Amino acid sequence: MTKTALITIIFLTSVVIGILVGPTPLDAQILQLRVWRVILGIFAGGVLAFCGCLLQGLFGNPLVEPYTLGSASGAALGAAVGILVFGAISPVLAFFGSLGVGFFVYTIARIEGGLLRDRLILAGVVMSFLCSSLVMIVMVMGGRELYEILYLLMGYLGIIINDSNRLMIIALIIIALGLVAFLYRFHRELDIISQGTETAAGMGINIQVFSLIVFFSSALLVGLVVSLVGAIGFVGLIIPHVSKLLFGPKHRFNLGASFILGATFLLLADTLSRIITVYELPVGVVTSLVGVPFFIYLYKR
Repeated sequence: MTKTALITIIFLTSVVIGILVGPTPLDAQILQLRVWRVILGIFAGGVLAFCGCLLQGLFGNPLVEPYTLGSASGAALGAAVGILVFGAISPVLAFFGSLGVGFFVYTIARIEGGLLRDRLILAGVVMSFLCSSLVMIVMVMGGRELYEILYLLMGYLGIIINDSNRLMIIALIIIALGLVAFLYRFHRELDIISQGTETAAGMGINIQVFSLIVFFSSALLVGLVVSLVGAIGFVGLIIPHVSKLLFGPKHRFNLGASFILGATFLLLADTLSRIITVYELPVGVVTSLVGVPFFIYLYKR
């Protein structure tokens, strides 16, 4: 059996598990909720892992992902402001929060010329903590319950889909998938940049323009994900490494494999978050339990 066939079978199995397994008996209403939950899990897990693969290739840093860069927490801050001002999460504000924090981290990392990898990670982690604290302040000022704050900061796939938000959610997913397809076309440029920026410049790639395109697009994708399911960490860190172990360093294979593996991982994590305790956990708790040891392992290497 080929690796592609194997991950396809595992992905389809995770979809079936996500639909059938849960703490409540399956009926027509529960089935509809779980189908939407699986759709959101595929969307969020796939996009986050795809963005992690993109950013790791762009920056040449195995520890980079939307969460460690602060982009996810910045998007959560923008979403929290949207809740306070408009009474609902605003994808536009989530995008600007992700973009603003991401560019701030990027600027700090380039202060002395060149991109300093350690500074990139440290600045991202610090900004992530800052944004999480600001989210807490904004949500408390808005009179929100603690569980709402936790679900925004740690991620939650069980949002209620109804006639008032169904079309918006479908539109956001379509936009995100279109952007993923657009970014996939740059797999060759990412392969070249991975060999070094001097090599890439010598082959005619405008590093600054390309970096802005990838960075801007990744921020938009992260903002769309966070505006729907909250900030889910470590999916974009773990999955690209698993993909590289399976398919090698070529981004032509890694980007697509990261999307499928990320969707699979998040679906399994969400299923576990629903059955591990009496009360449903934010899915980010489960991804963090796996992601933190993995992060430490990578950092020590």
